[in-house]
Amino acid sequence: MSTDSELTTGRVPFRGWDAARIANRFVQVTAVPDIGGRVMAYDLGDHPFLFVDPHLAGRLFSPEENQGDGSLAAWKNYGGEKTWPAPQGWETDAEWHGPPDPVLDSGRYRLEELGSDGSQAAMTMISPPDPSTGVEICRRFGLGTGSSRVQVDLSFRNIAERTIRWGIWDVVQLAAGMELPNGEQVHDPSCCVTAPVNPHSRFARGFNVMFGAEDNPQWQVRDGLLHAAYQWQIGKIGLDSTGGWIAFYKGSRGKAFVERFAYVPDGEYPDGGATLECWTVGAGQVANLDYAGSGIYLMETEVLSPMCTITPGNSASFALEWESCALDGPVMDVQAGGCSSRPLDVRSAGDRRQLTGSFGVFDAGELRIAWRLPGGELAWGDGLGRVDPLAPVVVDYACAAPPQAAPELYVIAEGDGRPRLLAQK
Repeated sequence: MSTDSELTTGRVPFRGWDAARIANRFVQVTAVPDIGGRVMAYDLGDHPFLFVDPHLAGRLFSPEENQGDGSLAAWKNYGGEKTWPAPQGWETDAEWHGPPDPVLDSGRYRLEELGSDGSQAAMTMISPPDPSTGVEICRRFGLGTGSSRVQVDLSFRNIAERTIRWGIWDVVQLAAGMELPNGEQVHDPSCCVTAPVNPHSRFARGFNVMFGAEDNPQWQVRDGLLHAAYQWQIGKIGLDSTGGWIAFYKGSRGKAFVERFAYVPDGEYPDGGATLECWTVGAGQVANLDYAGSGIYLMETEVLSPMCTITPGNSASFALEWESCALDGPVMDVQAGGCSSRPLDVRSAGDRRQLTGSFGVFDAGELRIAWRLPGGELAWGDGLGRVDPLAPVVVDYACAAPPQAAPELYVIAEGDGRPRLLAQK
């Protein structure tokens, strides 16, 4: 490992694999190029967010073994995070016929970059060229100082002699199990996925059931948000969300993982218009694979780009961000500076205001009040102390306020000095 400022990079062993790692004092990101360029660990402090199948840890297979008979039962689901072409299907060449897939899903990616310039650590992995889809995938992960924020840059390069059309589909498998005092592994009911529901959704319930029971009780919409509380039921839904985020919360550890992305209003999204998807493993069957006795407990957060038409030799890209923090409840709102479990509230008493709320922050820095004046200007107010991603932030603060001003909370990040919005009223 090499150390540059607070950033570290290097090759490391991970669960029996040869891995690459970038890290700062808050998070570490560990990837295994040899199993589809997967990120197999994203840890906040000592908390690992990502699922790893213990039965596959450290194992490598030939392309023939990875493909097997082509059925889902042959798929080596290592866990972690990976990038796939969308839409998925097995009927036409305009669909990706995986998994299993011996090239893009489980091929041996090339580690193109691993290092730090002092302000950012980065690693880049590139897939083998895939003649079936015409795609070569490039995956770059960047991590700065003083933050849990990871910049994820994904691109598809057309290596074929034909024009291709795909969406860029990123899939994160999050560990949703727990161990009982007797050592038994079970699902963790404190796990929950939340995401904004499009108020003008093309789907009657704000989401589309893609797999499993239509009446799956995991899928609930309240206060404009999808609330998917893990109940060990198999299923998948798609959302045409315009909100630009999806979050996973593990209540038993008080930790939240967030993905943010830019919604493209005029984009043609895969799977009937899905920008986000959520898959849960539970009792039930998928094709010839029965999960009932698998011992696998996970929830997936999936983010999709619009469909991209790519001519030979050219590329299409998709960017997203990962963030994490300590939090005292499921994620109800996400902003650039952090997320809320209890939104910012304000009560007036004469010329003073009582501000309350519960938050998690993505950056180490100073928490500051600002006041949005009637004309739109921002007036800075009191500082509320130091904050960082490893501790939840509870605000209960009385202060003077300018007339007719609305409160906002900002984190002044120590890493780059930027003020990032945390909450507003």
